[in-house]
Amino acid sequence: MMIAGFPVLLLNAQDGNISQIQAEARTVSRTPEGDRSHYGLWAKDLMKNWNKIKAKPRFASTEDSLRKHNEFTVLYSKAYYAYRQHDAHQTVLYGDSALLTGFDTPELFFYLADSYEQLGDDDSALKAYQQAKAKGFPAGAKALSEFKKRQKARKKALKNK
Repeated sequence: MMIAGFPVLLLNAQDGNISQIQAEARTVSRTPEGDRSHYGLWAKDLMKNWNKIKAKPRFASTEDSLRKHNEFTVLYSKAYYAYRQHDAHQTVLYGDSALLTGFDTPELFFYLADSYEQLGDDDSALKAYQQAKAKGFPAGAKALSEFKKRQKARKKALKNK
């Protein structure tokens, strides 16, 4: 068959030489921008070590998981109530206890961050704002940048005293 004066060779998938295709696939760039990522060949690289990875269970049993989730729900509710009452101490107390159960929510990190900031613990507040953003809190990025601005202003005010 000829198109615009050039011979065109039409091949079905069955006509391809598998060893030739595999050899060409090995020579393709392994950079994220390379063809390996485009054709999904990076998955083969990951699968080589898949059997060596041993996942650790988060909880000893299903009952333990349910018990801790119920405990988290109670502590989270208390932290939320304290946050709504503008009680930073109680929010931190119940919020940190809730996190010890192994469960979390983006909102809980935000409540903790705001409470830590009210208590003057900027290091803990920064970590909590970062975690809220990382966990997907809707306004996490904006809250983090606003906190950094307030923190910078407080440091500048202390320096000028």
